Amino acid sequence: MKKKVQFLRGAVFTAILFAAVLSCGDGAGWTPEYDIGDPGPGGGKIFYVDAAGFAVSGKGTCHYLEAAPADISGTPAWASPQFLPPAYGGTDDWHSIDGLGTAIGTGAANTAKIRAADPDAPAAKACDTSSAGGKNDWFLPSKDELALMFQNKTAIDGIGTGIYWSSTQYGWTNTWTLQFSDGYQDGHGKQHTYSVRAIRAF
Repeated sequence: MKKKVQFLRGAVFTAILFAAVLSCGDGAGWTPEYDIGDPGPGGGKIFYVDAAGFAVSGKGTCHYLEAAPADISGTPAWASPQFLPPAYGGTDDWHSIDGLGTAIGTGAANTAKIRAADPDAPAAKACDTSSAGGKNDWFLPSKDELALMFQNKTAIDGIGTGIYWSSTQYGWTNTWTLQFSDGYQDGHGKQHTYSVRAIRAF
């Protein structure tokens, strides 16, 4: 039986999403400090600039997306064995995680939700626990954030041509991915192992 994971309850998850100090600002009187392709505060490269700003859970209004300096080591699966059936290398069954967004600004919340439901989810955990560039706010990009990475891939150091994970589900068993050789986005099974590039918003 497929299992639907609900987690938008309780103080613990509320704290995960909202305990952080608002750090992006409110957008008022914003003056751009970076262009696409510039080195970012986390040692990576800026690949998106939005003068109007976009909302990020726990941070308020942000204006930039920065890609980490390098891909996460290895090619992790999206789901842990506890979230996969035995036929696909798991120990339980397929699980769906509620509330994973697609839009720009939702990747950080998606990553928190994935880890709240499946703490050992390899792709999300690798991003969430990264300390690249001395920063601790990296996350797995949403479907639309991943598309922006492809759109501006020439600005990102060391990005590959293979398939990269997003943090956005594609039904119960699949997750949105993007092929960086041609920009094609499609759903792939959560048991597969693909590349991951963490990003951060500020």
